[in-house]
Amino acid sequence: MSDTSTMGRRLAGLHEHLSPAEQANLKLILGLSAGRLVASGEAGAAPGREAVTDALEILCPYDVADPRGVQYRGRPDFLTEEVLTSLIAESRHVGRTAVPYDEHYLGHGGPTANRLATSRELADLVASVVPRAESTGVASYLYYRDAGQGIIPHIDTDIFSLNVLMMLEHDIPAGTPEPSALHMHYADGSKERFQLEPGEVVIFLAGTQAHSRTPIRQDERVSILTFGFMPEGAPLDNYKQ
Repeated sequence: MSDTSTMGRRLAGLHEHLSPAEQANLKLILGLSAGRLVASGEAGAAPGREAVTDALEILCPYDVADPRGVQYRGRPDFLTEEVLTSLIAESRHVGRTAVPYDEHYLGHGGPTANRLATSRELADLVASVVPRAESTGVASYLYYRDAGQGIIPHIDTDIFSLNVLMMLEHDIPAGTPEPSALHMHYADGSKERFQLEPGEVVIFLAGTQAHSRTPIRQDERVSILTFGFMPEGAPLDNYKQ
């Protein structure tokens, strides 16, 4: 067993002996560390990056074969053109009052998004790839409008420990060499690019998998809808904002 693997297990073991509040703080520290370390190209960052990644994977609350990367990518049957058009219309309406938040704009889900968040169709899709996960009932619209907006590598809070991310609109100016995209970041310093089409959905374990969005360029626009899921039976208060 490598030194970094041992350190990752020690960090995960520490988690078991902490109070819920202390566990949340440790998870926050690990998340911040993961975000900084995966983005670092320095050779000295490798051991820390691997240890933190190992700890987060051990602490993953979902029973999946591999917690890394995406668990699903595609367009589900329930996302018909009619449903997608309705969500886009609602997104545009909500976007008028969206507020700046961490290098993007945030809007809470409207009636259509909120119904989908707790629908049987969405629950069945998630259950088909990640067993024993249930909706928090939280749906959020995210908007990237201003040149340079994006999100640095990070992991999500518990309310989105499993994230269902749906691309709604992506306006790409002609001649843009490399549009903004979702990236997954791994322990070895590599990353995987996901250029999503409108209507495409990805499911990933955002509470343990470091991810980012590369900055948009001038006149580029991105609108996304996200749904939060939590482990089945988890105390709901722990997953509410």
